[in-house]
Amino acid sequence: MKKITTMLFLMLCLTLTAQDKIYVHTATAANISGHITYIDHPDLNGNPNAGIVYSHVWNPNGTVGVYNNNIDGLWYDGPQWAIFNEDTAINMVEGAQFFIYIASDPSDVITHISTAANQGTDGSYTTEIDDANFNNADPGPYAIISNYWNPNAVYNTHLYSFYYDDVTNRRGFYNRDFDPIPDGAAFKILVNGAGVSRFTHTTDATNNNSNWTILDHPDLNGNPNATFVFSHYWGLSGNAGDIGNTKLSAWYDGNNWAIYLEDNTLTMNTGISFDIIVASQEILGNNDIAIESNLLMYPNPATNLTTITSLQEISNLQIFNILGQEVQNISGKGKSMQLDISTLETGTYFVKIETEFGTDSLKLIKQ
Repeated sequence: MKKITTMLFLMLCLTLTAQDKIYVHTATAANISGHITYIDHPDLNGNPNAGIVYSHVWNPNGTVGVYNNNIDGLWYDGPQWAIFNEDTAINMVEGAQFFIYIASDPSDVITHISTAANQGTDGSYTTEIDDANFNNADPGPYAIISNYWNPNAVYNTHLYSFYYDDVTNRRGFYNRDFDPIPDGAAFKILVNGAGVSRFTHTTDATNNNSNWTILDHPDLNGNPNATFVFSHYWGLSGNAGDIGNTKLSAWYDGNNWAIYLEDNTLTMNTGISFDIIVASQEILGNNDIAIESNLLMYPNPATNLTTITSLQEISNLQIFNILGQEVQNISGKGKSMQLDISTLETGTYFVKIETEFGTDSLKLIKQ
């Protein structure tokens, strides 16, 4: 009885201390393929059901950034999550950076699919998000929205903001260029989150400066390592300011964080409100180590042979190329396996490893 009580207590503590996190992803030559940048994180690799949204950031941790005025979205390609430019003719900007929000409870991130049934009369807005948290709740919970390519493989070259529909008493969102929302377009929407801080920021003459607005919050001020995600909420608290049709990004000016318009020829208007969710930053020590499952791959990069070791028995290995196509499938042979990659073309691959611990993925670079 004592053991059962202790176990229940530990499970309760884990539940109470569940906390979401944000991972800073940088698009580099090693993880870019055309218009796509692949995210390498042990909580996301091999996990199509992960709760994930993201925001652009110019200079996380006080680094030097690059402008990235491209409309992008999330894509799960099989072994790995990625961010891709919705206009596939535009290559991913090398050096572009993103705050990747990972929910400890994937159910906190819902998938919404735009259909004729939930679109408004002119097609540029949706009148109902499929979640009871938004019903009859004005302003309702804090929420963040990201375009999502799966499950209908619909490209969506538009930007979106939340609003509240007083007729249906539902939260909705609208296309900021007022074109129809593509039928079947999918979205990931974070609702509140766990173990995080939340606040509303409204632009006014005291915090606006050119194309940006300065944020004022104790979790952000004087902290270049702070991480957060955000979305525009039209009409929140009566603030019906127009954000315009441009990508938004976060920027640290040396003392405060700000939200700015990626199109720096525009001016940030007053009376614009944002939902902001702040979560702790997670920094991975070594991208070649899957922390949860104690996997190690060496050498990496490799030319002919590479070895994967695990604390658990390996039951199966699959190697995928960057298109998500399986190129090798090997039955497990113990806690250490050597892979012959001599016949693979030069490039980036993802190795999916199945053990008694579960499934995880590692990135492999073939020289």
